Amino acid sequence: MSKEERERLQAKEQQKNPGGTLNNALARAFIGSPGGGCLINILSAIIILVIILFIRACSG
Repeated sequence: MSKEERERLQAKEQQKNPGGTLNNALARAFIGSPGGGCLINILSAIIILVIILFIRACSG
């Protein structure tokens, strides 16, 4: 499966299931894989920041 076809299928799935965007961003944040879309990149960065702040709050 080509990269373009995979991205097209992901976009189609995300239109059907808006929660899929969050799941995709969460998976990319944990894996460290760059996202194809701006929304995925923003959500990944926010998730990483929240995890870091949560760890700092619990350890301090």
